[in-house]
Amino acid sequence: MLGKLKSLAGNGLVQKAVDTMAPSLSEHLEKVKSLDPAIIHDDEQFTSKVINPAYLAVSASTSGVASLVPKFKEKFHAAFLHLRDEIIHVEDGKVSLAEGYQSKIGPALLEGLKK
Repeated sequence: MLGKLKSLAGNGLVQKAVDTMAPSLSEHLEKVKSLDPAIIHDDEQFTSKVINPAYLAVSASTSGVASLVPKFKEKFHAAFLHLRDEIIHVEDGKVSLAEGYQSKIGPALLEGLKK
């Protein structure tokens, strides 16, 4: 019983964190359109150029909500890699974002954070 309640509370925190940070991630995702496609495909470069700055911005903008999610930094990293696969497209040497990507940020992020 206690485990189930803890799980429900954790899921609520994750949803609150996603609701809080999804709008600010739009700005970071817009920046990827100017990156070299090789950076998008290289996890290490993508982490340093996109994920780490986004993490810092999200941590600051969530007013501490993110810190309540256990292992948030690791989960955020995994979620952003998932987000990259869902929203960022590289075609003909150009980086673009999926049509209507703003509405896809929350669900993709939530799915990534629950892993």
